[in-house]
Amino acid sequence: MTVEPIVACPACGDKVAGADRFCEACGGALHASAAQPSGRRDRTEADHGRVAAVSDRGRVHERNEDAYFVDDRGDRIIVVVCDGVSSSTAPGLAARVGADAAARELQASTGADPDADMRAAIAAARGAVSSIAWSPVRGDAAPSSTIVAASCVAGVVTIGSLGDSRAYWIDDHSARRLTTDDSWAEEQVLSGAMPANQAALDRRAHMITAWLGADAPEVTLRVVTFRAPRRGRLLLCSDGLWNDWPSAEELATLVRAVDRPRALDLAHALTDRAVAAGGRDNITVVAVDLDPAAPAPGELP
Repeated sequence: MTVEPIVACPACGDKVAGADRFCEACGGALHASAAQPSGRRDRTEADHGRVAAVSDRGRVHERNEDAYFVDDRGDRIIVVVCDGVSSSTAPGLAARVGADAAARELQASTGADPDADMRAAIAAARGAVSSIAWSPVRGDAAPSSTIVAASCVAGVVTIGSLGDSRAYWIDDHSARRLTTDDSWAEEQVLSGAMPANQAALDRRAHMITAWLGADAPEVTLRVVTFRAPRRGRLLLCSDGLWNDWPSAEELATLVRAVDRPRALDLAHALTDRAVAAGGRDNITVVAVDLDPAAPAPGELP
């Protein structure tokens, strides 16, 4: 009788069969031959004209644990960005499951009540990620992810988020962050305990206080509605982008320097800048062209 050897995954330490090529717990390569060629970045993209996404592994992490979903349904645009929590088990899987669950819920909704639709979508993502089967590896927490999702109809944007993935509005005249982080730093600033520049330097600054996952705390979901004042760009991103340009004005400077490209060009340009700045985290950028004065595709002007 041949006994198949059991080995430890070099990335997460979980026990796996020696003949396997990838770890079922974290997705990591178990042998050098299964890994990506050295120096190659994992990058994916999606292009729907008015809306596009780019996601890149960056320069530091071994895997891309972000996930996104983009869909242009003509009368409605649906976008989701999820960022797997690196201290959790199978964060990439959590991000993918969360993004897909929220997207399915938004696609199935009528759009008659965007606020209720968004709450249902985030609830679906919560339930889906919480239901992922898992076992503790090296003390890692349950599969977890942040999420930011948006539904856009006729220039009106409805956004829901948990964690520190963000949404921004940027046009030729203004720039605004549309989401509030669920993080230690943000809570210190909002409570008046310390100024933003001081909170940002604390080692606890990026500790999130809400997320998708079986061990997530019960929090009241914030859903915000934004009406585009003029033609501009809605950006959704993981912290791999905004870590280097956290304020809306800083990010707007980058956006305006790209000189009105297509949504995909802008997503590539911002991702490239984040990689060039060090690529210390996974980077996901979703760009949406919005013009409240323009008819939806297929409509008569």
